[in-house]
Amino acid sequence: MKHNLGDLLELVYRYYPRRVGIADDVDEQLRHKTEEHARLVAARIQASKDERWHAMRRRIGERFPGMLTDQSLHLHGGGCAACYSFTINLSKFAGRTLWFEVSFLAPYYIIHSPRTIEMVKELRDDFSTSFRGMLFIVPRSPLEPRLISNPDHGRPRTIAITRQYVTFDLSPDEQPYAHWIAHEIEATFGCERMLPDVGTVLVPDVATTLRIPGEVRLYDCLFSDHHTWVKPSPSEVPAPRARVDVSSLTDRFVAVLTVLRAHHQIGWTLRWPAMVRRLPEPERQSAAVFLSASTDGFLHKDKMLEELARMRPHDESPETFRAMAAKRELEALVAAWDGEGEPPAAMVAWASRFLDSWLVNSDPKASS
Repeated sequence: MKHNLGDLLELVYRYYPRRVGIADDVDEQLRHKTEEHARLVAARIQASKDERWHAMRRRIGERFPGMLTDQSLHLHGGGCAACYSFTINLSKFAGRTLWFEVSFLAPYYIIHSPRTIEMVKELRDDFSTSFRGMLFIVPRSPLEPRLISNPDHGRPRTIAITRQYVTFDLSPDEQPYAHWIAHEIEATFGCERMLPDVGTVLVPDVATTLRIPGEVRLYDCLFSDHHTWVKPSPSEVPAPRARVDVSSLTDRFVAVLTVLRAHHQIGWTLRWPAMVRRLPEPERQSAAVFLSASTDGFLHKDKMLEELARMRPHDESPETFRAMAAKRELEALVAAWDGEGEPPAAMVAWASRFLDSWLVNSDPKASS
């Protein structure tokens, strides 16, 4: 190795700020304002212009026609990863894929291949359901008769789940490809292969896009945080929650979800322009949100009015005029409700009409 562990950690801290925005939760905006993050974005953009990378990619593509996929198209915008990345599709070997990643922060590269582990886990005593493009987490039993129309008491309480991780121990049919391309990488960049016992070392006090403090490894910082670098142990994998189809929900619960979905759509739409403006320029075009929320299965008048009131600073934005008008309509319906039992029919009907018209041309880029 060209560096000892101390050298590598010092290098990481040049591009990933220590103990910034990670006190209670990871604050991406705070980290993105640091000198270290600016240095990382600049390194990505500069790397995208390196002709050595483009020339090597062409040579490998000619050697293995139709097999190479460039995984680094994001670099020119300054987003994602700290490496050049490409895959070789070994379709004739049961569809396996070889990954090659070359760090542009340190003189190292890695080669790995995905593997899958299956484990049987007991389901948690809560459930989730997808409703109109939004995931709702419900901290109640999936047998709750007020929420589930036909509780299946005979349903198995265990489920087989799979997790993917990477291996650096390549199979005999993968090794010839890896050997030829490794020679190309070393000749092009003058780098060497980083060993797993170095790359999997945990890095203290930093977070990455997909890793929270305590989970970040050298591989995440010097290459990419999109892979699981260590084979997961069943004890480390959290128990999954049951998924309940909306067709199994009671009418009362569907009414609650209809109002909540409209409420959250208004909130996201009002906040979205301000959220995007806070993002670094390279990330604005691809910005998206995954809509999810938690509910106990009931509407709470005081909580809804409190959350609607918190949206008022966004009321005057010309970008959110339509959502602002909808918020005021919902606010009036909630204020007129006595807060007892299921939501009134007028409120549910309004929320349903709002969603039917809104979700056809939704403003925020939302993924379900």
